[in-house]
Amino acid sequence: MSYKKCFDTPIITSKPLLEKRLLHQNNWLVSFLFVLFLFMPRQSITAEAPELPSLGLASTYDISLNQETLLGQGWLRQFRSQSKLYDDPLTQEYTEHLIQRLATWNRHLENKSLDVVLVDQRQLNAFAVPGGVVGINTGLFTFAPFEDEFASVVAHELAHISQRHFARRVQASQDIQWKTMAGLLAGVLVASQGHADAGIAAIAGTQAAVIQNQLAWSRGYEQEADRIGMETLVAAGYAAEAMPEMFNQMQRIASLSGRPPEFLLTHPLTESRIADAQARADQQAIKKPRITGRDYEMIRVRVIFSQYANSDDAYSLFSRQQSSSQSLRYAKALRAKATGDVATSLELLTTLADQDPSWLLPQYLLAEAFVKEQHWEGAAKVLDDLLLYAPSYYPALQLQADIFRQQQAWDKARLILQQLSQSRPKDPVVWFQLAEAAGKVDAQIQLHRARAEYFQLNGRFRQAFQQLDLAQEQARLQNQPWAVQSSIRERRRELESLRSLMDM
Repeated sequence: MSYKKCFDTPIITSKPLLEKRLLHQNNWLVSFLFVLFLFMPRQSITAEAPELPSLGLASTYDISLNQETLLGQGWLRQFRSQSKLYDDPLTQEYTEHLIQRLATWNRHLENKSLDVVLVDQRQLNAFAVPGGVVGINTGLFTFAPFEDEFASVVAHELAHISQRHFARRVQASQDIQWKTMAGLLAGVLVASQGHADAGIAAIAGTQAAVIQNQLAWSRGYEQEADRIGMETLVAAGYAAEAMPEMFNQMQRIASLSGRPPEFLLTHPLTESRIADAQARADQQAIKKPRITGRDYEMIRVRVIFSQYANSDDAYSLFSRQQSSSQSLRYAKALRAKATGDVATSLELLTTLADQDPSWLLPQYLLAEAFVKEQHWEGAAKVLDDLLLYAPSYYPALQLQADIFRQQQAWDKARLILQQLSQSRPKDPVVWFQLAEAAGKVDAQIQLHRARAEYFQLNGRFRQAFQQLDLAQEQARLQNQPWAVQSSIRERRRELESLRSLMDM
C-alpha cells in the first residue's frame, strides 16, 4: 500500500471505535484546557508592571520554565493542525537562522532552542508563545523593507520570552476570565454532542484567543520588551534606528488603512513608545549603518510574489522601494516566469548565480527553476556543486529529495530525508515525506515510525501510538535485533510521558 493511501485511509473505521477515538480526543482537549484554566489571568492589569521577582529565578514563579515549555509545545501542536503554514524551506531556513542569531545575543534568554513557525497570512504580525515558540506572518516580510526592521520585531518578541512576561502576568493576576472559559467550555460541549469538527474548531479559536490575551502585554511589559529587544538588536550588529522606524511604519499603515496591523492588536503602540525607542536609538554611542540584507531582499521578493496573484502587482510593490540590483533581477525573473517567458527567467537566474558562485541562495534559486522545468541534468549539476560547498544546507537537501521523489527514485529520496529527520527532528514536513518514501520502498518499520513522528508533532498522539505499535509488530515479524525493538518501545514511552505532562 502506498504511503499516500496509508495516510488517507482512516485507521479506525468502525462506529464504536470512532466514537471512542473522539471521546479520547475530547478528553485530551479538556485536560489541556484545564492547564490553560490554571494559567489564565485572575485580575486584569491596569497599571504599569508591578514589582516583580528577580529574573532568572524560576522557583519564584508559579509557572516554571518546564511548564511554559509544555504549554508552548501543546499549543504549537494544536496550532499546526489548525493553521495554514507557509511551507518553503528557503524562507524557513533564513528565518530560523536570523532568529537563532538574535537569540544568541539576548543575554536574558535561558533556553535558546526555539521553534519557528511561518504563517501564510498577508497581515503584518509576529508572536511569541511561552516556552520558546516564535511565529512570523509572511506579511511581516512584505511590510518591512529592511532586514533590520524585520529583526527589530523578532527581537521584541524574543524579549517577551526572555523576560517571562507570560509567567509574570499570570502571577500578578487574580480573577478568572469567565468569558474566555465560557468560550472554551462551549467548544467542549459542542464536540461532546457529536459535532466534533465544529467543537474542535471553536476550542482552537478560543485557545488561540487565550494565548493572544496572555500576550496582550501591559505598557510596562511592552517598554521592557522594547528595551531588551533594542539591546539584542544592537548586540547582533543591527542599527538601533530600525526599531523606531518599524514603529513609524506600523503607524503609517494604521493611519492609511484605518485599522491597525494585527501586531498592534496585542502590542499597543503609543506615541510615548515610539519616542522612547527613538531616544534610546539616539543615545547609542556608535551609530551602525542600516542593513537591507541581501538574503532578506531575495526572501522578501519570494514572499511577495507568493502573496500576489498578479505578478505585475507584486513587481510594482517590491520595485518601488529601495532594492538592490540582484533582488530586482530576481523579481524580474519571477515576473517573466509568471507570464510564461521561461527562457528569460532562466537567463536572469543564471546571471544572478554566476555573479557570485559562493552565494548559496541564488544557486538554490537556479536549481529550483531547473526543477520546475524538469531540467534534471541542470538541476543536478547546480545542486551537486552547492552541496559540495555546503553539505548541510537544508533547502538544497530538501530540493534534492524533491527531485528524487519526482523521478520516483524513492530510495535515494528516503536516504536524504532520513538525514534531514536527524537534523530537523521537529519538522513535520520532513517526517511526512520520509514516511512517503519509506512506504514506496516497503520499509515498513521506518514508514510507521516516521508517521508516528508526524502525528505527534501535530498533536495526534493516539495515531502516533498506533503507528509505533505497528512498527513494533513489524520489527517482531522481521525478527529485528533487540536494540531495534527496544528503541521503538522507548520512543512510545517518551511520547506517553510527553502527553501525560501536557495533560497535567
